[in-house]
Amino acid sequence: MATATKREKQDTDVVGTLMSLTIAFTLAMAFRGFVLEGFVIPTGSMGPTLMGEHVRVQSPVTGFEYPADSQMARLMVTMRDPRNVSAPSTVPLVDPMVSTRIPVEQRSALDVVQQSRAGDRVLVLKPLFAFTRPKRWDVVVFKMPVDPAGEAQNYIKRMVGMPDEAFVLLDGDAFTGPADARAAELRIQRKPEYIQRAVWQPVYDSDFQPVVPVDALDKALRPYAVASGLDSGWSGAPWKPAGGSTGWTLAPSRAWKFAGTGATELAWDTQGIPLDDWSAYNSIRMVYDAMRRTPRGISDLGWRQDTCFPVSDLRLSASVECADLAGFATIFELTARNSVMEFTVRGTGEVTVARRALEGGEQLGSASGTFAPRGDGTLAFECWHVDQQLWVFVDGALVLQLPYEYKSLDDRIMSSMFGRTVEQYARRHTDTRMPTPPKLAWRFQSAAPFTLHRVRLDRDLYYRPQLHDANNQQPINGDYLSGPAFTTDYEHPARLGKAEYVMLGDNSASSRDSRLWGRAHALTLRTYGDSQPGVVPESMIVGKAWAVYFPAPLGLKNGGIDFGRLRFIR
Repeated sequence: MATATKREKQDTDVVGTLMSLTIAFTLAMAFRGFVLEGFVIPTGSMGPTLMGEHVRVQSPVTGFEYPADSQMARLMVTMRDPRNVSAPSTVPLVDPMVSTRIPVEQRSALDVVQQSRAGDRVLVLKPLFAFTRPKRWDVVVFKMPVDPAGEAQNYIKRMVGMPDEAFVLLDGDAFTGPADARAAELRIQRKPEYIQRAVWQPVYDSDFQPVVPVDALDKALRPYAVASGLDSGWSGAPWKPAGGSTGWTLAPSRAWKFAGTGATELAWDTQGIPLDDWSAYNSIRMVYDAMRRTPRGISDLGWRQDTCFPVSDLRLSASVECADLAGFATIFELTARNSVMEFTVRGTGEVTVARRALEGGEQLGSASGTFAPRGDGTLAFECWHVDQQLWVFVDGALVLQLPYEYKSLDDRIMSSMFGRTVEQYARRHTDTRMPTPPKLAWRFQSAAPFTLHRVRLDRDLYYRPQLHDANNQQPINGDYLSGPAFTTDYEHPARLGKAEYVMLGDNSASSRDSRLWGRAHALTLRTYGDSQPGVVPESMIVGKAWAVYFPAPLGLKNGGIDFGRLRFIR
């Protein structure tokens, strides 16, 4: 029997290996081209859902950690003139659980840049839309209509506007109707629960309390407080006893105790933590803007009111421990949009929600539901007001929903901008002081002392109105657009065609999306024939973003991959 020589075996192994590698490479390229492909998130336009270059800030006061866009810090470093000693070289950083107007530390801009992480890596399913229609609120990758062949040709945004509809953004929400509908006839688009849970952004969490002595903290923050007109450096939790209530032990304890019985009340203090669309992710960018515009920086309440829009789509959640749960009731009251929304949860297993007019108290809607109380004296609940709908969850289970509508979108404007007319809004739709800020009150009735745990307040996404500007448009595409940005002009809603979509970033305050692109590139027009600025033709959609498979690399010396932030994209 003939046997292969050693040389022949080596030759065969080399050829076989090369053939195997060639086949594997071909299959990988085919898979990448037609099935699944990875993309890198370069900017923070979808933050904090998906993060571009950012730094993770951990407060030395409470330990609260959040991602912050670090590109502004990089700009501060690269553009700083050594001859200009007055140019800012440090970044004031806040702890949102203490105050969003008083910084808790100063950090070198260079240090922020050196600790920055690259953007998330995401996997995109390409063939999905060949088998199923795109859905509103999907996060998708698409070719940029204004620059389809440039270096930044692939964009990632949330699909909000759909084909064959009229579309407009108003007071942070999306409204749609038939393509030929008048603006006043449009109706709100509500996010499903799984999307809503993914996009809530924290306003306050009682689990994060100062770990440093309170007296020392107050002393350190007092100079900033005085500059902003506040009474003290740290005034405790934003929930304050109201209506003469006594007997409370609140922050810096994580467990909030009421030692009495009967009725008591807490109210939200908007001085330290206003209820608006301020974002921790944008904090460095906003700090830099404030430092340029006012000597007080972010402590300046006037700057804050000129910069951030009030938000009334909120979620309150907490857990209650009471020895006599059957004698306990909590009533959360949200005043917004010219009405009062009241959520009542009783330890006996009864839940009611009601909406009444602010003036006159007329009942505008109500609903009730029941749940099975636990036998251990604890009760965990969530009260949502979002997208013109009231929700109540108890122990993680949905108990009831109460959607509400306005007679027309004109009524929504006059309710959201209480005291203003539709004409005033249309003329000044980007005026941050127009929306009426919400008010929060939290009442209790209890036959025994009780303790609150894990008190949280979160806010919804807020799609901002904008104006067109040249910085967001490509000069090669023709004349610059001016005036109200696409989808934000109430008098002229966007009219979407048969296969046209509106794409918006979750980080609406810092997102170059459909609102701002301007005119489409000539290549897009020749290929797809779409001439309306701001839309994405269906054929330019690459696929649905599926998962973050490689979240914000830490660098080799810090462990490489941040496995704790691997996640599916909602």
